[in-house]
Amino acid sequence: MIRDQGGVCIICLRAPAVHVDHCHKTGRVRGVLCLNCNIGLGLLKESPDRMLRAIAYLEGSRGSQSS
Repeated sequence: MIRDQGGVCIICLRAPAVHVDHCHKTGRVRGVLCLNCNIGLGLLKESPDRMLRAIAYLEGSRGSQSS
């Protein structure tokens, strides 16, 4: 799986893939992530709705802050 991902996290595509991610409801392995992306999914409770709201929040705030 890590080789298929090119050795990097399937989410950020930058950091080394070192943490096996799985669905806590079904136990199904989804991919291999870096530590930060794995923790991020956990902090958002693996909720697609929370993640979509986070995306909308980030996209809506792009013009209001400097980089």
